Amino acid sequence: MRERFGFVARQKKESIWFHAVSMGESIAAKAIINELLEEKADLNIVVTTTTPTGARLILEDMGDRVTHHYSPCDLPGTIKRFAKRIKPSVLVIMETELWPNWLYHMKKAGVPIILANARMSRKSANNYLKIESLINEMMSAFSLVLAVCEADAQRFISLGVDAERSRVTGNIKFDQAFDVNEENGYYLPWSERKTLVWLAASTHRGEDQILLLAHKKVLEKLPQAKLIIVPRHPERFDEVEHLIQESGFSFARRSQPDTWRESTDVLLGDSMGELMLAYQLSDVAFVAGSLVPIGGHNVIEPAMLGKPVLSGPYVHNFQEIFHELESQGGALQASTDGEISELVVDLLENENRRNAVGSNAKKVVEKSRGALKRTVKELEPFL
Repeated sequence: MRERFGFVARQKKESIWFHAVSMGESIAAKAIINELLEEKADLNIVVTTTTPTGARLILEDMGDRVTHHYSPCDLPGTIKRFAKRIKPSVLVIMETELWPNWLYHMKKAGVPIILANARMSRKSANNYLKIESLINEMMSAFSLVLAVCEADAQRFISLGVDAERSRVTGNIKFDQAFDVNEENGYYLPWSERKTLVWLAASTHRGEDQILLLAHKKVLEKLPQAKLIIVPRHPERFDEVEHLIQESGFSFARRSQPDTWRESTDVLLGDSMGELMLAYQLSDVAFVAGSLVPIGGHNVIEPAMLGKPVLSGPYVHNFQEIFHELESQGGALQASTDGEISELVVDLLENENRRNAVGSNAKKVVEKSRGALKRTVKELEPFL
């Protein structure tokens, strides 16, 4: 709580302030910071995150190479106190985190503000236009906006960003190196890896029931097929276990090896930091947060592993990326349990099609790399 109100340790020299909301933004920030520290190891970097998951990633992966604090509240006194203590020479905000007092006081203090890996959905842009005078003032604070694609860049410009300060650098998430720890024991309770497995990743409330219904229909066609279901938030692990039980499936929990059985229908992924391992060990990946209006989650992760990507209709958080995957034959969309089960059965039964869709997804990722280098190059004059 002290950090939230700006009471943090004083920095002895000017710092480069990176702000990342949660896990996804922290991963992208970490990639940039690693590149910068390779070029100049003595940079003094302060990273703020909003969520504990983002904080955990920064603290565990970067250690004492950076200073971490929870992000200050958007209050005038708080942001002035925080800035006075960390002495930022530049503020790099990841993706889209727009706080009026942050932007106003950093601009007033003459601190350059850069929006990196910047995304702006059509829906968000339309909502911001309802407060046009305020959003124009906020957008004028940015020294540079590094957008993931041309459509995002144009939306920022329409909201008030100077066109000369807008660049298209691509999506850093295409350049991420994901660690998959193959030595971390068996993720699956099924020792026979020939078992066909599909994954429902990062599920939200309202999606689990649909996906479990889909699995019932999958089992009607493929009785040996297995499902891994990984809730997005740890506080929902017990809730999802109850839903699995209510659906009549035999199940196991990843955190409890004594529950693992080869006859298990569903594995509940109730461990942290193992989603990439789950993707790797699955044959088909459904990326959730897309059957309810969350906007979808990171479809790049399964695509880079060459997995066929399935999603629901709500993909506005990754709209351009998903549509690129879809247009190149690397992703498929379904809205109902029946549609999901049909796609899953088709891909599990047809190895050639499954491999082709997965290969198409991987090709999209590989040809889209390079955003990290371009982003770092744009940041260098401000350091």
